[in-house]
Parts: sequence; C-alpha cells; structure tokens
Amino acid sequence: MQVEIFLNQFNRNLKKGVGLTILSSLLWAGQVSAADTVPVNTSQQEAMGLQFQALEPATEMRSYAYQANLALPGAHIQLLTAPMDGLVTKIIRVHGDVAKGEPVVELMSPDLLKAQKEYLATLSDLKVVRQEVKRARSLIQSGVVSKKQLLASESRVTTLTQQAQQQEQDLQMMGMADSSVSELKKTNKLQPALLTIKAPDAGQLFDLEVSTGMRLQMNQPIAKFAELDVLVAEVFVPIEDAGKLHVGQTARIVSKGVDGEIAYISHQANPMTQMIEVHCKFPNADRKLISGALEAVQFVEPLQSSEAFSVPLSSVIEMDGRSVVFLRSVKEEGKILVQPVKRMDQADQTSVIWLLGDKPANPQEWQVLTKGAVAMLAVVSASEGEE
Repeated sequence: MQVEIFLNQFNRNLKKGVGLTILSSLLWAGQVSAADTVPVNTSQQEAMGLQFQALEPATEMRSYAYQANLALPGAHIQLLTAPMDGLVTKIIRVHGDVAKGEPVVELMSPDLLKAQKEYLATLSDLKVVRQEVKRARSLIQSGVVSKKQLLASESRVTTLTQQAQQQEQDLQMMGMADSSVSELKKTNKLQPALLTIKAPDAGQLFDLEVSTGMRLQMNQPIAKFAELDVLVAEVFVPIEDAGKLHVGQTARIVSKGVDGEIAYISHQANPMTQMIEVHCKFPNADRKLISGALEAVQFVEPLQSSEAFSVPLSSVIEMDGRSVVFLRSVKEEGKILVQPVKRMDQADQTSVIWLLGDKPANPQEWQVLTKGAVAMLAVVSASEGEE
C-alpha cells in the first residue's frame, strides 16, 4: 500500500506542478537497499516521467580530454639545400602546400656544366669500349684476340655502363630536368646549366631564405619542407592517470574524431605540476589536422567483454553504498529491476557499467532508466517502508 500511497501523492503533486526537487522530501528515512523488483505499471511510469532506452554494448572506455598542441614531428622537417654552387634565377614557390616533385627554386650553376661534360666523356668511352668488344668477338676465333682480352673489354663495358648510370642519376638529383638529361644523352651537346630544386614529397614549404639573384654555395639552406602526413600532440597527464596508459594505446582528437596512438610516455614528472609528458602521433593524409592548433585529446581503451554497457551518467545512482541502475523488462513493462553494477564514469556524461550479482540472463530483453531516477528512488524507499 505504501507504494500506491506514494504514487497517488506523486500524481497529485505532479498535477500541482511540483517538481522532483520537492519530490525528494517524500523519501522514507533510513538506509535504502537494492530490491529485486519494483512493481510500477505503465500508467504510473508515464505519470512519473520515466524514460528508458535499450542497453547498448560498450566497446571502449574514454579518458578525460586533455588540451594539447599539434605540431610537426622533428623527423618530418627537412632543409632544402643547394646541391651545388649557383645563382638563383627564379623562385617558383615561396610557401604553402606543394606536391611531390613540384619545382621550388631554379639555379644556374657552372658545376652542372662540369657534371654534363663528365657524363658525356663517360658515354664516349663506353661507345669506344663497346666497339672493342664487338671487334674482339669477331676476331677471337682466329686467335688474333685472346679470350682474356675479350673478358677485360667486357668488364670495362660493365664498369662504364654503371658509371654512366650513376652520373645520369646524379644529374637528375642535382635538379637537371629529365627532358634536358635525355636531350644531352641524345645529342651529346651541353644543355643550359639550369637546375631545379624540387619538393621531395607532398607537404608544406616554409621559411624561404633566398631571393632572385643570390649566389649560393653547395648545401646552403634554401627553405624548410615538412611532410604533413603525420602530426604529433604533446599531452601533459597527471601521474595517476599516466600510470594507466601504454605505448601503442589509441589516442583520439575529440573534435575531429581522428584516432592515433601513444608513441612516447615520459618516466619523469614535472615536480611543479606533477604531470607526465605523453606524445601521440596522428595520421594526417587528408589534411584535416592543422599544425599549431589546440585540440582536446583523450585516450581510448577497447573493451573485449560483451557484458559492458554504455548508459547516461544520470542512469547510475548510489543506494546503500552500491551503484545501481533501474532496468525495465521489455516483455513485462510493469516490472522494474534494481540492478547493482560496477561503474566507470566517462568524460562525455556517460558511464560504462557491468551488471553484478543476480543479473538478467539476456540483457537485450531489458531497458535502462535514463530519466526519473529520483522518482524511482522514492518508489523504492516507499517499497522498503512496506516491509
């Protein structure tokens, strides 16, 4: 009868516009303990404003979100330098995103003429030695040329071929255009001593240090280049939280939904702040992330258990020193179960729970209370008062 009296009183208060803050004064005095089930029919549930949702399996646990700055990793920043002495004749790109092989600066270099001459000399020697091999093969049967001489000439062809290939690659690496190298090889005539410094990969160009008309020495810095496919977040985490982390664990940029991983956890704490430095790497092939941006980063731990569920934080209340949720049977909507749980509160106003004790055999047949926990707590207290 106590439950019915309470519900009738609740309905009268509800019609008068009395909220749940006043309703809390109706709680019975004394310790409240979890009961097996509480009978509340659907009409009463509707009058109390109770709302339920299905038990959703939890696949991961998420930490508090920490502020961090995104930055380019040092290993992904490189200097573009002059491959040889030369004069800057054209600046093609000053800064910004560049594609792999995109021209940046054009130089005129006398050293490039010297490298072309050496390449042509090697090609000339190779041509002569190939003729010698051809002649030796035709004369070896007559004994005019020995087999040893033939082998020596063939070895010389191999050596010069490799040397020519290396010199051709050197010309290309110096920045000589492929078309100019082909023309040099085809005509045996020196090409203009122009070389182009190109972006080594897709990324960003910045800090250009040269201007048109400058004379550069070999290895003199021209600009900085950074690959943007990976960014690093430097996160500072309290000692007690850092102890739960491990290298390789998933890290997530909350606003972008981009997942990366922990790459480094310091073993030293800042004595003033008692924080641990953690570095997280994030992929950035689609350029969704911006270097220098301040982002919130949280750490994610996957859950292997099929018995973990994600519920709103408001669904879990404390009763008699235990955490409980209210479950409603899908088949019998007037049957509400007071279910003890283990809880792990999340930063996004949700909680991961594990059902404890005498739990339902099939959780899919039960719904969790998401709104009206105070009213249900009062109903349970009334139910205890009947005993």
